[in-house]
Amino acid sequence: MSKQFKRSKTARLIMMVPAASMVLAGCGEKPVDVQVFNTPDECAAYYNPPAECQAAFAEAKALHPQVAPRYANKQECETDFGLGQCETAPVLTANNTSSASVNEQPQQQSQQSSGFFMPMMMGFMAGQMLNRGGMASAPQQQTANASRSPVANQPLYKSRDDRSTFRTATNTAVASQPGTTSIRPSAVQPKPAAMARRGGFGAQAAKRSSSSYGG
Repeated sequence: MSKQFKRSKTARLIMMVPAASMVLAGCGEKPVDVQVFNTPDECAAYYNPPAECQAAFAEAKALHPQVAPRYANKQECETDFGLGQCETAPVLTANNTSSASVNEQPQQQSQQSSGFFMPMMMGFMAGQMLNRGGMASAPQQQTANASRSPVANQPLYKSRDDRSTFRTATNTAVASQPGTTSIRPSAVQPKPAAMARRGGFGAQAAKRSSSSYGG
């Protein structure tokens, strides 16, 4: 068997592997397991404690207005995320940049419009939920708490051009289906909301869906 034939066969086998984990290990960084879901109910259906699912979702929702990409107008936002998938972005000040203050001042944020728009939250990443099913013993629970994930619970989005892929606010693809996936922590660290260009998120989604991830 020739070397060229071996390489071609290997390439075909790699292309056949399902893309469950989109952000692969690379660059010498150790990957960690997180869970990705559309809703808290879906999270609980995967045998996770419902209370932990709700808590993870609440943290992601609180972070959503702080990290979601900003667009100059609704039309530009919907170009990337689809008709009816965008909402008015609140004004973010030094006094409401934490998750706690976001929860405490929802009415103030909704009334103080920034004049910009952002995509709606279309899923969430549970990076801190390790006790699956709530059935762990006390020693197991202590071990889980000692090795908590370095990835924050955060909102996820889906591009108009790529509805099957969960993405962070910085347009990093993390999974193509609900459930557990492995990611590089540095690739999904939340960042403050930034202005996005029209077609930027969607165009990048199309490119990234056909390229490799990792280092």
